[in-house]
Amino acid sequence: MSTEEGFRKELSGRAVWKLLVKGLQLYLPGYTVTPGEVRVSARPAPFPVPVFVDGAGFGLQVRKERARREPEREIFVRGEGGGVIGIAIAGPVGAVGSRVVDAGSLVRYARKLIYDTLYDPEDADSAGPAVRAARALQDVVFLDAESGFGLGVELDPATRGPVARLLVRLDGNGGAGRSGGGGGTVGVQAYPAAGLPAQAVRSQN
Repeated sequence: MSTEEGFRKELSGRAVWKLLVKGLQLYLPGYTVTPGEVRVSARPAPFPVPVFVDGAGFGLQVRKERARREPEREIFVRGEGGGVIGIAIAGPVGAVGSRVVDAGSLVRYARKLIYDTLYDPEDADSAGPAVRAARALQDVVFLDAESGFGLGVELDPATRGPVARLLVRLDGNGGAGRSGGGGGTVGVQAYPAAGLPAQAVRSQN
């Protein structure tokens, strides 16, 4: 088995990959991709915005602008006792509030969303569980269909450091939301555990 094949097999079992698949199903019906379509390469493919690669995976340089609407989000709980949290987010990248959207900024934004979603200002007892859920974050997928891209981030279980493992390119009708989208192409780049960047591969529907 080649290094590339081994990585694809490993990727299929990663929670961040499963979260990407779930996020596409929720927010962009008709957009699909499989681990077999991910290849390892030395440089990122052309992308709608500037992309950089460092020790924490992929990062995007975007224009900082006010978000036109609130993003949708779905929180997933897994693990024994429900102690591991993943969140799929779909909406304008401006909601992240940073010109650099990378592993660190996306995790900070995702934790804020989790807290804001679970905390009820009229119920003081909800603050503790909301904080614990935000701290238990393990995986984040962010999809901006209108801009045509997304990121998938996972926290290293040993160091708790975030890594932007997946870079997603979305080409199609730009549909957003649970009722939007009629299909399109998905290009995925993956940042492997070995530290090599990867090139985009497309899935045509």
